[in-house]
Amino acid sequence: MKAAIKTLCITVVLFLSFMMVNSVWAADKPVKLRYASFFPENQMMSEIQKVWQQEVTKRTKGLITFENYWGASMGAPMAHLELIKKGTAQVGCMHEWYTPSRFIFGNFEYVFPFGPTDPVIVGAANRKIRAEFPQFAQDAKKENIIMIMDAPGGEYAFMSTKPLKSIADFKGEKVTLVGRYFGRWLPPGATAVVRPVAERYDLLRTGVVNVDLLPFEHFDAFKIYEVTKYYIKAKLTAALYGPIYMNLDTFNSFSPEIQKILLDAGKDVEMIAAKEIIPKKYNELMKSYKTAGITFVDFPDSEIKKWADLLPDIPAEFAAECEAKGYPGKKLIQRWQEITEEMGYKWPRKWGVK
Repeated sequence: MKAAIKTLCITVVLFLSFMMVNSVWAADKPVKLRYASFFPENQMMSEIQKVWQQEVTKRTKGLITFENYWGASMGAPMAHLELIKKGTAQVGCMHEWYTPSRFIFGNFEYVFPFGPTDPVIVGAANRKIRAEFPQFAQDAKKENIIMIMDAPGGEYAFMSTKPLKSIADFKGEKVTLVGRYFGRWLPPGATAVVRPVAERYDLLRTGVVNVDLLPFEHFDAFKIYEVTKYYIKAKLTAALYGPIYMNLDTFNSFSPEIQKILLDAGKDVEMIAAKEIIPKKYNELMKSYKTAGITFVDFPDSEIKKWADLLPDIPAEFAAECEAKGYPGKKLIQRWQEITEEMGYKWPRKWGVK
């Protein structure tokens, strides 16, 4: 009799739990979210973003699906913040460095020459530092958005028409690149030529420039390997250039259970990207470049050390700018180095001491 009563009680508890879970899910109606990304659909970062979408659809049992707008088809890259903020796109890829005045700490990792190149370290350290500094989430909230995922991207390298084996070899060379800081990373005597990636193929083909700076997978996407001969592994850095943000009103319209799924899928896919997708893509492309006749040059550690010591303390300058705006820039710069060192990265020099 006691056993029967116990069995009945367990059955009732399980039934009530089932009903509670399903009543929560019933409040969430099936929805197809408009997703905007400035990356073309066939690039590695798009693949990572698709994996997140697939995980969300699977974990919500088909409740959430996506209508994708790849390749900046909904608007220019710089417009993606406004697209997501206003809900034109309910979720999508939005690069913080396009609007630096609205994200004071945004893409801070780009101020560090010769930062960690291991995507696992970069991804895990980014999670940790964003948890320590509430300013990241606060700035996003001001824009009516919330970060869902910030997967690491590929290691930056050079492709060149010439072998570059020392900092002296860069003297007189013109290097195509983008961004505020990359031009200041170059060795003495090199000149930065700021150009969109799509314009660089012809500049290299015609000899206007001899060197290009990009994440490893972009050399493939824009066919840079066709007009160069050397791949220079200079251990420049790996960065985070494809974050997923969601319109905050859209996010808040979901139950806490769905919100958790969105965030948990983002955290999980960051590591899937770091441990599986990026290494696989790297190995595939290195083989592809080799087949295309590319010669690989491992830039010597001794030259990297000399190179780093010659550069201005850009992280210290960034920290001072942040401090002037009321943000703890010095602490951020210090903690990024401490966190990544704890995870196994050895910096070629100490930054942020100017």
